[in-house]
Amino acid sequence: MAKPFCKPKVFFLVLLFAFGMAAVQPGRAELQPWTELGPWASPLSPTEVAISWQTESPALGIVWYGPSVDWQRTGELPYSVALSKPAELAHVTISGLIPGTRYAYRVKLGAEVSPISYFSTPPEKFQPFTFLVYGDTRTNYDLHAMVTKRMARESAEFVVHVGDLIESPTQTEWRAFLNSGELLLRAMSFLCVPGNHERNSRTYYELFPLPQGGGRYGKQWWSLRWGDVLLVGLDSNLQYLKFTGLKKETAWLKEVLGEEARYKFVFLHHPLFSSDPHYGGDEGLAKLWHPIFIEAGVTAVFCGHCHNYEHLVRDGLHYFVTGGGGAPLSPLSDTRSEGSVLGIENVLHYLRVSVSEGKVVVEMVPVAEVQAGEVTVLSGAPMETTELSKTACGVGIP
Repeated sequence: MAKPFCKPKVFFLVLLFAFGMAAVQPGRAELQPWTELGPWASPLSPTEVAISWQTESPALGIVWYGPSVDWQRTGELPYSVALSKPAELAHVTISGLIPGTRYAYRVKLGAEVSPISYFSTPPEKFQPFTFLVYGDTRTNYDLHAMVTKRMARESAEFVVHVGDLIESPTQTEWRAFLNSGELLLRAMSFLCVPGNHERNSRTYYELFPLPQGGGRYGKQWWSLRWGDVLLVGLDSNLQYLKFTGLKKETAWLKEVLGEEARYKFVFLHHPLFSSDPHYGGDEGLAKLWHPIFIEAGVTAVFCGHCHNYEHLVRDGLHYFVTGGGGAPLSPLSDTRSEGSVLGIENVLHYLRVSVSEGKVVVEMVPVAEVQAGEVTVLSGAPMETTELSKTACGVGIP
């Protein structure tokens, strides 16, 4: 019996075919390990997402994608979109997607192929979903990596970062954030709001495509519908907003929150209320925005800035402060702010928010305790579980 590929011409043709398949369909073989930053995905609408990555020098790239259920079954990504011209910071917009669908994708740059990554598109109608919230990941990027490694194992559609991604808006800091958060960024869609350490920098807006709203580049504040659930991201940095910006943002906020929705979630960096003795709550914003939230029937508000966990309730509205993403942790005052339900210090953590038709469950998921420089990994059993019923929130769709 003749041995396979014993004829040089046949062997050459087989090799050529295999190479061509690898170049056309990266799901079949990785030619070289991925050394770039990213990729990460930003949901823009039920049918549209932006895929981003960053390289050392301008390069062309192709995004291959397909429904994740098909990828799991066949190992193939049948659709592709290519960059129109070489870029260091690349954004590829994919349109015509199926609403309410989880997709697998990867990026091919020359001989490099990224690991398989995932994003989810918002549904057009309600369907149960889970999202994550965390914040304040600056300074200690090794701890940030510990948190995001745990978060990446969650079955969630997207994550919202509530600000202070980095210590200062330099290229070194941004690389540190993207490197330490790579597993999370590849696991689900990513959204964020600006903290004070972003300093309203141009790089923040260049890095992260976000849903349309207003302010700088039209995305300093934003809103997105996840089915009939409303997500609202705000900029709470008064030093950059100043009077004119705050006035525009507040007018926009009133209009957007006036829309009917099953649930309404708001994300911002600075807490309106807090028991943190150093940062505290923002009394000015509380006077301005808290009545708007109440009148609009907001379900929950998620903030960061204070490097601890606190759950407060004011006038029936639940506020969650989650600043345990890796920044130096800070204590809470023994004298708690009015409405403080629970405060937890010295714990790296994130929030898991499970949204069903009749209720919302918010879980504080601990990752590790940090005491006197010693890091102790925790089991992940929630330290607090809060159930918010639709009727109790007084919102939305009957």
